[in-house]
Amino acid sequence: MLSLFATLWQADSAFPNGGFAFSNGIEGLADLGQRFDRQGLADVLAMTLTHRWMGMDRIAVALAYAAGDDMARLAEIDHRFEAATLPALQRTGSRRNGLGFLTAHARLGTGAAAALKRQVETGGMLGHLPVVQGAIWRSCGMDATSVLAASAYGVAAGMTSAAVRLSLIGAVEAQSCLSATLPLMARLVDEAGRAGPLSCDDFESLTPMLDIATMRHATSEVRLFSN
Repeated sequence: MLSLFATLWQADSAFPNGGFAFSNGIEGLADLGQRFDRQGLADVLAMTLTHRWMGMDRIAVALAYAAGDDMARLAEIDHRFEAATLPALQRTGSRRNGLGFLTAHARLGTGAAAALKRQVETGGMLGHLPVVQGAIWRSCGMDATSVLAASAYGVAAGMTSAAVRLSLIGAVEAQSCLSATLPLMARLVDEAGRAGPLSCDDFESLTPMLDIATMRHATSEVRLFSN
């Protein structure tokens, strides 16, 4: 039950990790004409979870969870994640959200949050969100499966919230999309839990439409979100 409650706590959008400032590419996709009716948003969520989260965030979270408080190992995962992330705004957003996440947990006194925050502030680590999530969530008492579930849900819920705040879709329709995506998330987390040993060499992402949208949106004169 501790793992369950900790997961609900960390998956709650009210937790102050700075993620509200980032659209995860939704705003850029809207600029390119992506439709955001119920099916359109569901397609974007499925694409992101299957072809980016599964090969990037999922691996970083799992590796960091296994590393625990091994700072050298966490720094290695962190820098490899940076190298595997193509769009500059995705790298910047992940680092900013990671620092926000660490700042909140450091103030709460969670595990090694203060030490990790010092590592980021002194340049020992970059502080990408999935990496620090894996390390901190272990300290919160979450088991390995719950960590993957919270990571996947956080990505989907964040993109859904951004679509609503951009007025691309209504709140009820957006929640319908998120609900329809739950079976996919469950399947991916289950597959991830049954996967063999992972390494940083496994990082991969294949979301060209989302990457291009994010990079083009960087030069937009009007932006609601930071990325």
